Amino acid sequence: MHCCYDTLVKIGIIGLGFMGAVHYKAFSAIEDVSVAAVCANNPRALEGDLTQVGGNLGRSGEKYDFSNVRKYRNWAEIVADPDLDAVDICLPTDLHLPVTLAALKAGKHVFSEKPMALTARDCDEMLAGAQQYSKILMVGQVLRFWPDYMYLREFVTGGRYGAVRTATFVRRTAIPDWSKWLLDEKRSGGMLLDFLIHDIDQALDIFGAPAKVAAKSLGEIDTVSSTFIYPGGPEVRIQGGWFAPGTPFAMGFDVMAERGSLEFSPSGLRLNDGSGKAQSIKAEGPDGYEAEVRYFVDCCRAGKSPERCPPEASARAVKLALLMKQSRDEGGKQLECVL
Repeated sequence: MHCCYDTLVKIGIIGLGFMGAVHYKAFSAIEDVSVAAVCANNPRALEGDLTQVGGNLGRSGEKYDFSNVRKYRNWAEIVADPDLDAVDICLPTDLHLPVTLAALKAGKHVFSEKPMALTARDCDEMLAGAQQYSKILMVGQVLRFWPDYMYLREFVTGGRYGAVRTATFVRRTAIPDWSKWLLDEKRSGGMLLDFLIHDIDQALDIFGAPAKVAAKSLGEIDTVSSTFIYPGGPEVRIQGGWFAPGTPFAMGFDVMAERGSLEFSPSGLRLNDGSGKAQSIKAEGPDGYEAEVRYFVDCCRAGKSPERCPPEASARAVKLALLMKQSRDEGGKQLECVL
């Protein structure tokens, strides 16, 4: 794989909903990067007015000057734009496979919003396409760049606090009525693929693949309580999902090790270092979204596969999410985990 950009890297963003708006702002903050083209079916968004995008993070949209940005209504057209070095896919998940393959074939590097795809086969096709066309493929598993979760990774792997006994990841929000396609499981994959994929990826990255997994519904709209079983290792749980309207968004974790514990909640990060005193921690680092797209651009410049957020890992997260869904649908049956 080879490609070096000594000057400007030109990006095309496909989809200007909530995540497209977040990514536009993140790319715009990076030096020697230009969002040269955008694609959307919303005329207002194409004019740079992203104030109406919705989401669950409390980030408000803004208005931008798109006067020098090429505008497309069809993803096939922006993918074919010969002036672009890379595209950022912020489309419904059922479109990730065809748009990624078309972009790779057209000679573009691809940054795709999570989840990677709807099925294991689709993920494998995307991996094969990146290899066939010698292009960078990276999926936006943003928690790998989120300061609080980076602190967690060091807490677990650094060795200072001993072996982890239990770890619980929590993520919940109201049913996502801001984007109707999310509620169509054939398009989004449902909550496990679209929402808890963040925590699934974290568990795999930090603890590795479990031997077995079991999951059950929490009884509301699209929810799960799951357990990952590691023989001789920690018990890892992932809980949450889409709940009733009005449920506030929250994400966090609670990890207990031999000589300390670490908790992340809406009130912040708290560390118990084994002395019996809990202290608030400020995890240092840039905004996760800006950090992940900056890393993607760096990979494009260097022609190096994204080791910090490899697409193979994103594919494994999809496969584990599908296994969790199967277990939940089978009433909590414990399933062998082969990824």
